[in-house]
Amino acid sequence: MKRIGILASLTKGYDTICDIGCDHAYVILEALNKYDVKYAYAIDVNLEPLERAKTNIKKANLLSKVSFYLSDGLKDFDKSFNLAIISGMGGKLITNILNSSWNKFSGKDLLLSPQSDIVNVRLFLYSKGYRIKYETAIYENNKYYEIILATPGFKNLNYFELVYGPYLLNNEIFLKQLNKILKIKENAYSKSSLKELKEDIIKMKYITENKMEKIYYYKENYYTKMFVNDELNDLIIIFPGGGYNHTSPREAENIGLKFNGLGYNVVVFHYRETLDDYKTLFPSISQAIIKIKEENKINNIYFNAYSAGSHLALELANHCDLYKLPKIRGLILCYPVVSARPTAIHEGSFNCLLNGDKTLYERYSEELEVNKDTPEVFLWHTVTDKSVPIYNSIYLMEALTKNNINFESHIFPMGGHGLGLATKDSARDESDIIPYVADWFNMATKWLNLKK
Repeated sequence: MKRIGILASLTKGYDTICDIGCDHAYVILEALNKYDVKYAYAIDVNLEPLERAKTNIKKANLLSKVSFYLSDGLKDFDKSFNLAIISGMGGKLITNILNSSWNKFSGKDLLLSPQSDIVNVRLFLYSKGYRIKYETAIYENNKYYEIILATPGFKNLNYFELVYGPYLLNNEIFLKQLNKILKIKENAYSKSSLKELKEDIIKMKYITENKMEKIYYYKENYYTKMFVNDELNDLIIIFPGGGYNHTSPREAENIGLKFNGLGYNVVVFHYRETLDDYKTLFPSISQAIIKIKEENKINNIYFNAYSAGSHLALELANHCDLYKLPKIRGLILCYPVVSARPTAIHEGSFNCLLNGDKTLYERYSEELEVNKDTPEVFLWHTVTDKSVPIYNSIYLMEALTKNNINFESHIFPMGGHGLGLATKDSARDESDIIPYVADWFNMATKWLNLKK
């Protein structure tokens, strides 16, 4: 009953709770008896567990403090509450319950304990602007559990924090479980040599061996250093998207891991922890890149960038002399923000970068800044991108052509914005998983190989 005790203890400070999938109502009983919760709603989709809950509540003489609802999630429930509890079911089911009645959950604190697909739960919470306030890991009856308390309020996370939990990376029980899974995958890889297993092993070793360096370069802004070894390798610098408002964890270290698997060293810039404007943004990143180049064995440097991160990459690459940067060998741009023209502009990105100063829009319309020294480009976009119009890529291709800059482009007929890898590893939901679009990474890999 250890998990029940932890869940109940986290209800302290909440007046009214609802337990969805209440089963025996053990959490409700402890919350009412020990943690000053004033009222509770017991909710279940099936009548039998709801009757069990009612029996236990009656035995404890607490019927006056509990109401019972037969409901699929909150579909048939419309009462007010402070905290929702969902535990004892798979992560996919939890996200479906939350998503189907999000108008009722939104703004409320959420206490969750998924039995599987925990990554999907964290991705869902992040996409809804929630932050993890508390989390822990436990073993009970030889089973592993994680418990998450989430609250409204966006917080930037890197990929590892999003996947494994911002507070679990140094948790002894979590690391024990991760090492257990790692050994299973290493054994399987020794027999099969599957590429997917190799990527999983590399990812887990970053945590279990504490390999990844997190280096602050300007105030709260930092980069993560993901080096394969100390040899002379090509370096890929990743600039995630995020509209110059934040940096997306779905376009960050997860993609760096794939490049690691191909033998590339990687640096991922988290450049919006401090919301500085263009006056400090570009120079501070440039100085960090110069320092990385000076302190490490590095051959060619490539930029891989997404959405507004592509705008950042273009600004630096178009003006290497201005920023005193080493030569950039090539750019891999994904659904790029490029232009301030009315047909193309992503207003949010330009406003965040330039503090709403429209007199600077033309200067930072990057297709106008392309010149003979601009690196070669690989780019892809989707026709159906509603956030960053495809005209951004069209104007960039036109500018590259005029300046005799070689490029490769792929325009996909379907898919929204912010797809990342377009695989399960970076998906917000199933609509982001598009195998046809996901082939962009293999295409980009072949493009990189041509340049060696």
